Amino acid sequence: MQETFHRRFLTLVDEIERNFPVAHWIRGDLEVWPLARMELYLDMYWANAGRPRPELRPFPFRRLARVARPLRNAWRSRGDLAHFVARPKPAHAIFLGDGVSLDHVDGGWRDRFGEPLIAALERRGLSTFLMQSGDLSRLPWHRPTYAANLVAGRGYQPNFDAASPLELPSHDAVIALLEHNGIRAASLDRENLSRTASVVAATAAEFERVMRIVKPTLGFVVTYYAGLGHSFLLACRRLGVLSVDLQHCPQEGAHKAYGWAALPKTGYAVLPAVFWNWSAEDAATIRRWTSTLGSSWHRSLHGGHTQLAPFLSDDDPATMEWDTRVESIGAGAVFEREILVALQPISGHRARWDALAAQIEASPASWRWWIRRHPASSPLQDEEYKSVVSLRKSNVVVEQASSLPLPALLRHMSILLSLASGSAAEAAAFGVPAIFLIDDARGPFAGLIENGLATVVDVSAIQDAIARTPKVPQRPLIARAPDIGETIADLERIAGGYARLCARDAGSP
Repeated sequence: MQETFHRRFLTLVDEIERNFPVAHWIRGDLEVWPLARMELYLDMYWANAGRPRPELRPFPFRRLARVARPLRNAWRSRGDLAHFVARPKPAHAIFLGDGVSLDHVDGGWRDRFGEPLIAALERRGLSTFLMQSGDLSRLPWHRPTYAANLVAGRGYQPNFDAASPLELPSHDAVIALLEHNGIRAASLDRENLSRTASVVAATAAEFERVMRIVKPTLGFVVTYYAGLGHSFLLACRRLGVLSVDLQHCPQEGAHKAYGWAALPKTGYAVLPAVFWNWSAEDAATIRRWTSTLGSSWHRSLHGGHTQLAPFLSDDDPATMEWDTRVESIGAGAVFEREILVALQPISGHRARWDALAAQIEASPASWRWWIRRHPASSPLQDEEYKSVVSLRKSNVVVEQASSLPLPALLRHMSILLSLASGSAAEAAAFGVPAIFLIDDARGPFAGLIENGLATVVDVSAIQDAIARTPKVPQRPLIARAPDIGETIADLERIAGGYARLCARDAGSP
């Protein structure tokens, strides 16, 4: 079987980090390699997809957009002024959501991974300040939210700190290795890396301005390696704020951003200080590389899945309410199998979605299909899987499938079907088997497949694959998740020592 591009990427970066001094690629206090590594992944992703990588708009247009953004934000928020936050305010913890990991529940968008933690902090009497990335296309919010695109706009300065030298030892050798492996990584050209570093540094300076007002002790981020994440983390390091990445997808020791073969002696300032992991196994995998440092610049922590825990309890009052809501859909009709289709806004798979729609049309009437849009999808992207979301049958649920939290649905499903969605790991917690429709899933989800929790199936064989699965999944015995309050208390204890560590490093020659 041909190696997936994901596995190929992991092999290449491991070789690079072990053989070249990329940990010393820097500009000022900004380490460049973590940025370059993610740019390399995106270059390889788009090359594998057979399409050119989308380009950013030219700088003059971005500058105009930056000037207009505050007015545009206010206009878009005119129907949600109750949750519109015009300026930062002091808080004990600051949150940066990725603008994608959201649930639309009871008419409002809430952060899947941040919301349970924010609620837990508030129960302890601790205030929070929530920021979300994105263009405010998903409103109204569930709670007051500051638009992080203001920080992004002010931070888009391609020539920021250009006077500081960009140090890239063995850069030519790294490029030669990539080219020897048939990879043209345009994003790793010196000019492009300089521009990327400038934007991250400038955006970090803008986050610092925000944090000097907020004065947080803890800083939480979802998807640290994308969007504004690196800049947020650099600002946290500079100010001695304990940064925490909330796990948002399966890792299984094979994620593109959670394993490092080489580190600077003080770690990477653009990586989280703490990795909040779903499982003890994920935490142990990260600990294998964080423990190589002399001081605790990075560490892992088994905090559990912040959203999932209450849904694994049949006695939780809120979970019981969700059960009632799910069971009432379709006037309480009972079906032999409940199949959740997790749509993903990945282009190039229209024929596959069309084939799936035909399979759904031809499936037994005793099977019910729940068609769930990804929170990141837009109406334009609906065109990619229009044949699926347009299905109108008594055993097909579309709109309601997207207005309930994912765990609330998984409790009632027989099987999960997707191109290659990380929700397969969450489904596994409920004993729900997963079917992937593309071979690329073998890269990031090899562990699930090897353990019999998921399989890759051609669309033409979907009905046979579903018919072979148990009608009612057997929920596995899972160790009780760590108490979220106790985990917060652990972070509070860690935060003081981390702030002192940062202060000592800042004062060292």
